[in-house]
Amino acid sequence: MHAYRPKNQHILKSGDNKEKVRVQDIAEILKISASTVSRALNDHPRISRETKEKVLQTAKRLGYRSGIPQLLSPEKAEAVAVLVPSIEQAMYRDIISGVNDYLSQYHFQTFTVDTKGDEDRSGMFFATYKKYGISGIIHIVCNRKIPEDFFAVPQKDALPLVTVFEPDHPAGISSVVPDMFQGIDKIAGYLKSQKISPAVLILENENKPEDFQIVSDFRSAAEMLETDNYKPEVLYAGKSGTGLAKQLEMLFSRSAPPQIILVKNTLTALEVMNFARQKGLKIPDDLLLIAIDSNHHHTALTLNLSLLKLPAYSMGQEAAKMLLRQIIHPETERMTSVKPVKFILKGSAIRIK
Repeated sequence: MHAYRPKNQHILKSGDNKEKVRVQDIAEILKISASTVSRALNDHPRISRETKEKVLQTAKRLGYRSGIPQLLSPEKAEAVAVLVPSIEQAMYRDIISGVNDYLSQYHFQTFTVDTKGDEDRSGMFFATYKKYGISGIIHIVCNRKIPEDFFAVPQKDALPLVTVFEPDHPAGISSVVPDMFQGIDKIAGYLKSQKISPAVLILENENKPEDFQIVSDFRSAAEMLETDNYKPEVLYAGKSGTGLAKQLEMLFSRSAPPQIILVKNTLTALEVMNFARQKGLKIPDDLLLIAIDSNHHHTALTLNLSLLKLPAYSMGQEAAKMLLRQIIHPETERMTSVKPVKFILKGSAIRIK
């Protein structure tokens, strides 16, 4: 199978060298493996400083550009497509910003395809991508239950492809995912220390990979505490405000309403605050509140809102970096990159006893 290579790929500024210098050329001179040269050029942490310096010096002498090569001019810039479920959600916008900022350093253009949360649209794009002349695709997955052969066309063509979030069947695709457990375990430990249980999770959709991972990791964290008291109650409100309102009405009509709620995104947290105010409840005195979002936006700071912070921007940058490696080196081994999630404790989840 021949790897798909965009026509502008591998155009280097290589001084007076008329022939492209290869990684193998550097490896032969230094008597080391080509994989070691590649890792040294990409500043891999497991490669010694001495080896990196030798590789970089030899690469410079031969006219090889370390890292990702620069294109000759912006006019010849290549393009990458980013398939996004919604350009309206802040988390997805932060991922796109990370992709754009990284790719722009190397004169790569990006164009965004809004799939409206419909993976069938993504599948249609995969089937017709050739007419757009793109060099690769970053696919932000919004449905973990996509078919196993979903990526068959780009895989057959060896098109560089990276997903942000993983479907149930990764099918050998490189991906970037958040390490939800790291932050969720801290939340569970905090709730136990405060003797607050159980938490209520109000998410969007059980088929969204990030929502599924949040629930799975919360249950795992609760099991590690060796008690069922901290297993969360999970509710799905969809995208509409009416869905959230119905869930909140149901929760607070109970004889024992929840003590703490975790919601998806800062704007939803604001709606919960407004609902609580209408019911005469105070945050955090009567209800603790934590948002799951990608950034401490101005609204979150103003409201002193606790946050399970998803590293969306850095995930976008990592996805772009992985994609460019595939474009430059089609033989690059497929891998999964995991980015840490942080729990930021603020006033909305601190109850003074």
